Amino acid sequence: MTKQFKKYAIKYTLEFVVIVLGISVSFWLSNYKESIENNEKEIQVYNDLFNGISSLDMGIKNRTLAFKFDLDIIENLLGLSDFKNYNYDDLMTAVTDWRGFGQNQESYSTLKEEGSLKYIASKKLKVRLEKFYGSAGNGIISNMEDDVIMQREILNYLNFNYPKLVLRSDEYDDKLLILNFKSVLKKDLTLKSLIKAKHRFMTNKYTGILNYDKNQKELKGQIKSVLDKFNKP
Repeated sequence: MTKQFKKYAIKYTLEFVVIVLGISVSFWLSNYKESIENNEKEIQVYNDLFNGISSLDMGIKNRTLAFKFDLDIIENLLGLSDFKNYNYDDLMTAVTDWRGFGQNQESYSTLKEEGSLKYIASKKLKVRLEKFYGSAGNGIISNMEDDVIMQREILNYLNFNYPKLVLRSDEYDDKLLILNFKSVLKKDLTLKSLIKAKHRFMTNKYTGILNYDKNQKELKGQIKSVLDKFNKP
């Protein structure tokens, strides 16, 4: 092997090493930059999810209290409780009306449509998010629909058989009006049967929102825990 050949061999070997190192460093820097960007995007997604699920707090609290209030009234009418902290208008609302429920999932839907959920590393959390926003409120909604059906039947029955109960008379105070309603209910088995059916759906609806509240709090805590890890110094 000539000196000239060795010279060129060393030269081209060094050039090759430099090129390979340059490509490797460039590839590493690109991956590192992408990793940092993905980390930042993941943190942003968790923040958006946390804000979205936290926005449900007040709605869940209000609906839970309203469901329980109506249920307490129905149970008092059926002789199942001593609850008396209501007036005749409250009674008619519980018997002939219904409380709705809507699951706000705007934030989650937006992240899903944008494809931002891919930045979440935890598959377990992804599954839990999908389950919460996809089916956690089904128990409330299905029983709410049945509650609506019973509300209409009860209102139709009262309008046809006891219009005075619906119209209410200003001659009597709330206490007498409630006693009168209970008196009618005690004698009319059909009305009692209808209200008992409504009681069942309202109970299931209330149980449903308690479970929904539990799942929401657990999911919010899980997201908060991940955020706390990111924010550790």
